[in-house]
Amino acid sequence: MCIVILKDKDGQVSKKDLEQSFDNNPDGAGYLFAKNNNLTIKKGFFIFNDFWESFSRDMIQFNNPISIIHFRIKTHGATNKMNCHPFLINDSIGFAHNGIINFVDDHKKKSDTLMFRNDILNNLPDGFMFNKAIMELIAESIGTSKLVFLDKENNFRIVNESLGHWDKSSLVWYSNNSYCDYHYNSYGNSYMYGYGNVYKDYGALNLTNKKKKKKKNSYVKLERTECRTCHSGLLTLNEQKFGHCHKCQTEHSKIVTVDKTRI
Repeated sequence: MCIVILKDKDGQVSKKDLEQSFDNNPDGAGYLFAKNNNLTIKKGFFIFNDFWESFSRDMIQFNNPISIIHFRIKTHGATNKMNCHPFLINDSIGFAHNGIINFVDDHKKKSDTLMFRNDILNNLPDGFMFNKAIMELIAESIGTSKLVFLDKENNFRIVNESLGHWDKSSLVWYSNNSYCDYHYNSYGNSYMYGYGNVYKDYGALNLTNKKKKKKKNSYVKLERTECRTCHSGLLTLNEQKFGHCHKCQTEHSKIVTVDKTRI
């Protein structure tokens, strides 16, 4: 899954959301920010308190700059600092990725994102993130993945921005909901993320899979024991069905009506 978080200038990401993102995406964390026309990248955090100590200190020291934050879940490549996001493309621009990029070579040690950086992004011209045609080609190539770019002058671009969501009140963009609590979904026998502080607990709505009850026949079964006309015993199923013995059915066939009640 992974999650990319973009914190705009003066944006605020709560420690709770960061820790939840770390817990749900535990294969390495990192962040990137620009200050004084330079990019600073710090990554390879595998203990949340180490990440939080470094990140919170930098946000205070550098006046809460625009930042890209990433928490990884391994899909390709090893779990190590090298494969942690964000990545620098060059001294002027860095990025982080959420999703899976399938068209790059599958490498045993390097992640798909790292291979995408090496094979594709490193070969693009300077300032490519301001080129609409190039950015559209990137969006087309990565499908439903999301990419967040940040340059040393604090310009950022989000590819497939609409597939994530902004928290306008805190000036923060999230690539998915894995910063939220992780709850068991009894309806689908699976786990699900809440959205912010709200989540749908299908189990609480009592939507569990239950066997459908068979509908009861609307007709009432009658077990007649004597003829309606002569009150003699009814011996066969057919006699019971019509409510008359065979003799009465034969003698009064013109006046005996069929009982429409089914058995």
